[in-house]
Amino acid sequence: MKFVSRITFLTLTLCHFPAWTQNEGNAIDTVINAMNSFDSIHANISFNGVLTGTLSYKRPNQLHIKFSDGRVISANGRILWFYSPVTAIAGKQDLKNGGGGIASLLTGYDEVNVQGKVIRLKSETRRYEEIILTLGQGNLIKAIRMKSKGSDNFQDISLSGIQTNIGLSSNLFNFHPPANAQIVENPLNQRE
Repeated sequence: MKFVSRITFLTLTLCHFPAWTQNEGNAIDTVINAMNSFDSIHANISFNGVLTGTLSYKRPNQLHIKFSDGRVISANGRILWFYSPVTAIAGKQDLKNGGGGIASLLTGYDEVNVQGKVIRLKSETRRYEEIILTLGQGNLIKAIRMKSKGSDNFQDISLSGIQTNIGLSSNLFNFHPPANAQIVENPLNQRE
């Protein structure tokens, strides 16, 4: 569950784009404004260069990721599902206390260094003590590397083949686990 929790947190953070009004510097404002500029996105996604799949996002807060190994992360704004066909376990998480999204992730850093299309954020007090963003066309996030506080390892998410403002059916985001799946309620609330 720890790996699923980490992927779920990173994905929801990357794809949950609330409106943002606070000014914390031109580079971060540019990224947040770019991520807030579309209603939907479809892209290929890769976690740590190993796990790949397709990502679909539609405002407000609808997410669907289908991984090459059959795993699914899906949210319709109220319920988050993550399903593994190998274990036949489906986690069902209530989203009533959703996170702060990309703006919350990228603001409040002590150091912000910009070199071309790469932005490096550092802080000793944040959950992620270092974040490295690589921007693509239209200043959308193409890749994000995050190092948790106290860790030596980075978590990597990369997007490719990004398409924005395409028609995505709301049915895509209403996941129904197979009848034989064991459902675990609110697994992200449980301690490991």
